[in-house]
Formats: sequence, structure tokens, C-alpha cells
Amino acid sequence: MPKHYRKLRGDTAYYPFAARTGLRAKQRRHVRVLRTAGLAALALAGVLLVRQTVFRGGQPEAPAPLPTSVPVRTATPESANITVRPLAATRDALADTRRADADAHTTPETAAEPLPAQVAEVLPQYRELYAQNPDLVGWLRIDGTDIDLPVVQTPGDNEYYLRRGFDRFYAVGGTLFLDERCRIGPDAPTANWLIYGHNMRDGSMFGTLTRYRDEDFYKAHPTFTFDTLYETGTWQVVAALDTTLGADELPYYTFFDADTKLDWRHRVDAIVEKSLYDTAVAPAYGAQLLTLSTCGDTRPNTDTRFALLAVRID
Repeated sequence: MPKHYRKLRGDTAYYPFAARTGLRAKQRRHVRVLRTAGLAALALAGVLLVRQTVFRGGQPEAPAPLPTSVPVRTATPESANITVRPLAATRDALADTRRADADAHTTPETAAEPLPAQVAEVLPQYRELYAQNPDLVGWLRIDGTDIDLPVVQTPGDNEYYLRRGFDRFYAVGGTLFLDERCRIGPDAPTANWLIYGHNMRDGSMFGTLTRYRDEDFYKAHPTFTFDTLYETGTWQVVAALDTTLGADELPYYTFFDADTKLDWRHRVDAIVEKSLYDTAVAPAYGAQLLTLSTCGDTRPNTDTRFALLAVRID
């Protein structure tokens, strides 16, 4: 018997025929497995697409405007004169999305204890959202874009919301999140607040933030609003810049506080010098700063970054 027929099984002497029959049966099994896997992947993609488009990636609707009869806490001159404290530099929080993709398929539990806050101190329009998710720290709105979204923060797991919606379930676009090194409470806030968001191809999250590359768009929308849980805020755009991770001596994504006034000025100047156009806005030392950061384009795992620096003006 030829060697290549010895391992064939069956009660027939026509081994070549038996071999072909077994091979075809094996191929049919493989086809069924691949077909089942393909249908499962297609169904999952459909669910994610519906979640991203119909259900806004797990993001809530914008809260109703605050009634005019309810007093609103606003910044005072005393609160604007902050004490600047140094914090260690860190890497860009959007850099590692692969681990976030895997982690987001686990449980929708929060990865860290929520920020301490008294519900009574939360602005009325945000109390319901805060009850749904105590990771909420504020709400960002920018006219002329699709940005009208909650901002969350998870100290201890900075990238928890990279691939999770506000409801904490998996979402391709994630949720806008404040860097864990930022403090936004009324007591000793950090000099610069840094908010991250994905540059999504469909325009969700920070997908329309890059419109500020156009100076004409900036001139039409020089201000936007970012409310914390405790007070409303209006912000003036200072600079819009493109950069690459690791390319700058003083990267914007390592700026949270400064040791001295001179150090603070160096950090601000390093950002303004890279601005795509001159806004003629010069923040004064002690003014609250806010930086919005996203990828420079919609490619995954890109090293390019687009950022918008703003200063509080109210």
C-alpha cells in the first residue's frame, strides 16, 4: 500500500476517492464555521453601528437649560487668583487605545471611585446626569460643531473612557474625559484643564474640533462654554495648533500646573508659538486655562495631535 494511503480510514478500497470525500467534508465544516463567525461579526458590527448612530454611542442628550430664576455660581476674582502648584509631566492619554478596546469589553463598572462631590452643590441641570454617572465633571458645548457632550474623569484609571460611552458600555468613540491630574473643584484648581476626545470619522466626539484649523471658523466662533458640576463657564480661544507626540520640548499634554509665574508663562508661550494663526489673546497669570486635545486625523493609533487652548473670560 502506498504510504500516503496508509492513514486513510473507511471500508472501501478506493482510497483516493475516500480521501477526496473526507477533504470535502472537512472543507464544508470549515465553511460553516467561517460563515457562522462572519455572521456573528456582521451582527456585532451592526449593533455597534446602531449604538453609535442611533444611540449616540451611549451619550446622553444635552440637559435642559437652567431656569432663569435659579441662581448660577460664577467665577469670582478671588477664585480666579489660583495658587499654582507643580505636578509631574505625563504622556498623552489618547496614545494607548488598544488596551482600552480590550478593557471596555469587560464589565461596565467604574474603574475608580468617583470624584467626591455634594449633590446639593451640583448645578440643577446636571444633577440627574450626575446621579446616572458620578464620573461626570462637566459639560462642553461648541457652536458650529457637533460637540455638545458630557465630560467625565476617573482618577486611578485615566483611560477608562477611551472606548466606553457615558453609560460605561463599549463605544468606539468613547467619552470626552478630563485628565486625572486636573482638579476642577472650587478649591485650588489646576492651572490648566486638559480634556481628551477621539477624532471620529463620523464627526462625533472631537471629530469636528479640527474645524478650528480654519481661522475664519475661529473668527465666527471665538468662544464656547464648558460648565463644571458647580459653575457655568465661557471660554475664549487662545491658540489652535497641530503637533506630533514627542516633537515638542514643552508639550501641551504635560501642562497642568507650574511652579512659578515664569514657568507658567513659558508653558503658555510654548503653546501659543505653535498656533496656526494669531488670535491676539494673551492669558494673564492666574487665569483658568482649558485645553481640548484630539488626534490630528481619523487614523487609529496616529501620533499627530490637534489641540485648542482657551482661557476663561467670565
